[in-house]
Amino acid sequence: MRFARRRLFLWSIVSLVGGALLFFGFLFLSGLGDFDLSGYETQPISFEYDGFNVSGTLHRPEGKDPPVVLIVHGDGPQDRYSGGGYLPLIRVLLDNGIAVYSWDKPGVGASQGDWLDFSMQDRADLAEAALERLTSLLEIQNSAVGFLGFSQAGWVLPHLAQAKGRADFLVLVGGAIDWQRQGQYYTRKRLEAEGISSANIDAEIRKQSAHNQTLLGEGADYTAYRQSKISPSPMSEQRYQFVRKNWRSNATVPLKTATKPFLTVHGSEDLNVDPNFNSAQYRALLEHTHPANRFEVVAGATHGLLRASVFNYQRPDQMPVWAEFAFIALGREAYTPCAMDTIFTWIHQRAQETKPERQ
Repeated sequence: MRFARRRLFLWSIVSLVGGALLFFGFLFLSGLGDFDLSGYETQPISFEYDGFNVSGTLHRPEGKDPPVVLIVHGDGPQDRYSGGGYLPLIRVLLDNGIAVYSWDKPGVGASQGDWLDFSMQDRADLAEAALERLTSLLEIQNSAVGFLGFSQAGWVLPHLAQAKGRADFLVLVGGAIDWQRQGQYYTRKRLEAEGISSANIDAEIRKQSAHNQTLLGEGADYTAYRQSKISPSPMSEQRYQFVRKNWRSNATVPLKTATKPFLTVHGSEDLNVDPNFNSAQYRALLEHTHPANRFEVVAGATHGLLRASVFNYQRPDQMPVWAEFAFIALGREAYTPCAMDTIFTWIHQRAQETKPERQ
C-alpha cells in the first residue's frame, strides 16, 4: 500500500511538471510566432537622402489599399526591426490589416550615413524622404499613409504634421514636449530607484541643469566636457555633438501649427517620459486643431506600452535575461491589453476618412 501511494505521488508530480512544461512550451511557441513575418508580402525598399542610401523593408497584409505606417525610431543606433523588438508590434499591425515600412537608421545595418549627425529637423526631413519614396509605389497610391513614432520621435513627428506634409495621420508613443524637462524626469526616476532622497534629487537636477548650460551651450566643446569629469561614463565625441545639437529641442512651436490627425499614447508607468504632464501638454496644444486628435494614457504600461509589471526598465540593457525570455514567450501579449487595439483602430478610422480622397 505504501509503495502504491508513493507511485501515485510521484506520478502526480510528474504529471504536474509535464503539464507545466507543455503549457510554457505552448506559450513560448505562441509568442515566438509573433516574431515571424514570413507569411506576409515583403518588399525591400531603399531611398536617397542627402546623397546617401537608406535601406528599409515594406511588409504588406492581404487586401487592397491597406493603410501604411512608417516607423520613426526613438534614440540609439536602431535597425529596421530594433534588434527584433519591433517584430511583435509589426505582426499585430499586419494581422489587423495595416502595412508597415521601417528602415535602418543612417549608419546602421544596410544604411549609409551617420544618425548621430542629425538634428530633429534632419530626422523629419529623412522621414519625409522615406514617405515620398513610398508613395511613389503604384500599389499603395490609394492607401492612407502616416507615421508611427516612438520616444525621441516626439521631436520629429510635429514637423511632419504640417499642412504641406504628405502624411495622413501621426501616432506618437511615449513622446515628450521638451528635451531638457524629459532629461530631468529621467534622472529623477533613476535616482528614486536608487533610493536617493527627494532633496538630494532636487539638488542633483539643479546641478545637472547648470552643467548643461556650461558644457552644451554656446561656446562649449568636447574637450571641456571631458575635462569636467561630470560623468563616470562620458559620451563619445559623436554622441556629445548629437546631444549638443538637439538638447534644446522643444515640440511646442511646430505643434502649434500642426494640422494633421494626431494620436498620442503614453504608458502610465513610464520611467523615461512624464506621461501625465506630456499627455496634458499635447492635449493643450492639439485638442482643437483636428477633431480626430486623441490623447491616451494607458494604465499599467511602460514607455513602450509593455506590461509594467514585467518589463518596466529605463533602458533595454537593464532588462534581465528572464524578462527577455518573457518578451519572446509572450510576443504580442507582452503589450498592455488594449494598447495596440487603440492604435490600429484609430489608424483604420483615419484610413476610412482618407479613402475617398485617394480614389
